[in-house]
Amino acid sequence: MRRGWGLTESRTIYFGHWQTLFIGSLAVAFGFAGVTLLNILRNPLGFPGGVLAGAVLGFVLHETAHREAARRQGCIAGFVLTPTGMLITLLSGVLRSIGLPFAILAPGYVAIICQAWGWGAINRRDDIIAASGPAVNILLAIAAILATRFTTSLPLLWFLNGFASINAWLAFFNLLPLEPLDGAKIMRNNIILWIVMIIASILLAFPPT
Repeated sequence: MRRGWGLTESRTIYFGHWQTLFIGSLAVAFGFAGVTLLNILRNPLGFPGGVLAGAVLGFVLHETAHREAARRQGCIAGFVLTPTGMLITLLSGVLRSIGLPFAILAPGYVAIICQAWGWGAINRRDDIIAASGPAVNILLAIAAILATRFTTSLPLLWFLNGFASINAWLAFFNLLPLEPLDGAKIMRNNIILWIVMIIASILLAFPPT
């Protein structure tokens, strides 16, 4: 079972898979953009709008990819929110509003249970499960960046930049080699894969000027 920020399942919040993911994605959007996210009320097709859309799509697909990768290996898996993770993510948004240069986006995690003994025991591939989430964000960020090459609309350009930025940061943050993040699990089990993914996320999150 994956645990987030030292918390066990007894300290989680679960409303149902999609409802929980949606709440988590809103927290992620605020954690990344801070109070500037409210500018979406004035201009949906701007950077904050892209951040919100990117957070909802990117976070939902990220965590669902973890869940499905685990299920394909015969495990039971589902996303849960954690009070501490939600608090840290929301606090990140407050601090971002006053100039914090980085964001901590970890409102929850995918809890995984696999049979580890007896007949039908599962040899779980943690590197595949962990890599599936950031891989989704890398692909979404690349797709948004490529889409900017085909638009001349300034609001849409800012929207795509916001979409790409949140997904690039979700990939980079989750690939940091720190427990309980995905990067630690990938690096421990497949160092080459981790190097390739962390380099890709760095280039996307911190593009050379």
